[in-house]
Amino acid sequence: MNMQTFKLVFLGVVLWIIPVAAIAQNSTNSPYTRYGYGNLADKAFISQRGMGGIGIGLRNSQMINSMNPASFSAVDSMTFMFDLGVTGQMSWLKDGENSAHKINGNLEYIALQFPVARKFGVGAGFEPVSYVGYNYMETKPLHVLDDYAYAISTGRGGLNKVYIDLSYDWLNRISMGIKLSYLFGDITHSIMSSVTPTGSFTTSWADTIRAYGFLYDFGVQYHYPIGKFKTITIGAVYSPKIRYGAKVMTGEVSSGSTIIKNTVTTDSVFQLPETIGLGFTYNRLGKVTAGVDVLYQRWASVKYFDQTNVFNNRLKINAGGEWIPNYTSNNLLSRMRYRAGLYYANSYLKVKDSKYNEYGVNLGVGVPMQDRRSFLNLALEYSRVQPKLTGLINEQYFKISLSYTFNELWFRKLKVQ
Repeated sequence: MNMQTFKLVFLGVVLWIIPVAAIAQNSTNSPYTRYGYGNLADKAFISQRGMGGIGIGLRNSQMINSMNPASFSAVDSMTFMFDLGVTGQMSWLKDGENSAHKINGNLEYIALQFPVARKFGVGAGFEPVSYVGYNYMETKPLHVLDDYAYAISTGRGGLNKVYIDLSYDWLNRISMGIKLSYLFGDITHSIMSSVTPTGSFTTSWADTIRAYGFLYDFGVQYHYPIGKFKTITIGAVYSPKIRYGAKVMTGEVSSGSTIIKNTVTTDSVFQLPETIGLGFTYNRLGKVTAGVDVLYQRWASVKYFDQTNVFNNRLKINAGGEWIPNYTSNNLLSRMRYRAGLYYANSYLKVKDSKYNEYGVNLGVGVPMQDRRSFLNLALEYSRVQPKLTGLINEQYFKISLSYTFNELWFRKLKVQ
């Protein structure tokens, strides 16, 4: 086995092993994740998050862009790329009377990209779809002696997917791509209720949604030169509404030991929404990139436990860019990528028949390694969850995300003198 084959095998093993460890971790701690599928994962990789999360119209040979399948054909004909990202999150929750501070972190994604022929790029990887993580207690006086009822609600898990991406560039103007994914993951919600201080009655209940099935995403990018080293790219993505396979496992325990209900239900219908996205990017090679994305998801029409109109349709807008002072300089600070952006989205979740909005501001930097092809990417994000209904919990987040984009000329033919 030669060295290139060994590297491919090694990275392939990493690609499949690391997600197993990631699935067991919680990347969030929010009471809002008790609803629906929880918090939706950010589809942007760390380098893009520094730019506000743009990606539909982004085409860059030094980035893996999972947001638009058509972008994978931008890979250089001799380049193998590997990207791994992790995130740490600090959150502050406040409901007007009480407040809490939480810290979470996790592996975010793992991805690779390489060419198989001229103008034909391939990618593969693991990435999350949603996160569920919460733990809180509610109390209710019983007005009988000194007893009161309390309930501890917990949730964990989320949906994930592994994917393969195929992309082809036609006439150096139009790129088309398809992303085939396999969805999997468990979402578990549980409640333990009791009467104290006597502890005379205790009941625990839990249900788990186990998801499995295939997803399809389609993308196109039109890139057109408008001057020397200047290009505009217009991108579009589309995902159809998909019904995926699911098992619902429910269990209830009374008095701490006796199982009084334990069922597995397979006839409930679960779906993921139709998604449409448009993006525009301006690029001046080696200097400036700036873009805007608009994404719309039809969540109101999907079925969740056989019911529709459980969620809100979702609109998300991202804007941002990147600036390089002098990419040919020997000074590291001049070669670094400086990034900034912002985003807005309304949540797909309905909370007490209301919804909430999300706002975020991003800063980032890409540090080139000694080979000037690989990058260490850092992204900082401040976001706020603002409910429209008074009395609901306000949330603020500060995220620190780090990724390493490995870029090596694996397919170069060496000449023997």
